[in-house]
This record gives sequence, structure tokens and C-alpha cells, in this order.
Amino acid sequence: MKIDAYTRIVLTVIAGCLVYMVAKDLTLVPEARAQETAVVTPVNIVQIAGSPVTAPRDSNFEASLPVRVLD
Repeated sequence: MKIDAYTRIVLTVIAGCLVYMVAKDLTLVPEARAQETAVVTPVNIVQIAGSPVTAPRDSNFEASLPVRVLD
């Protein structure tokens, strides 16, 4: 079966349009945005590994704690 030139051109244009429609919304690197407001998020640590966090009575509890962020 031999396809004429017109059919080849039409099928090529259709294939090109389909590739364009798929590729236009494709993002390889997501767009990065800065935080809009400079508000500090308060974090209250209640437990570490299932144990409650307590401070010695004579301290202001300003010592650093190891924190692992998930998600």
C-alpha cells in the first residue's frame, strides 16, 4: 500500500500537534517561588522519639535540639 504525499503531510502535522499538546505542559524543573510573607512559623516540640521534652529547672531551655524534618 502506497501513501500519497498529501496524506503523509497531514499525518505529520497531526503527529506534530499531538506532540506539542503533550510537551507544552511538561515541566522538567518545577518553578521555585519564595515565601510571600516573612512570618516565622512557631514550632512546639512535644516529644522526641516518644519521650516528652523537659527542661532542667535552672535553664531557659535555649539549648539546641536535633531536628529531622519529614516532608
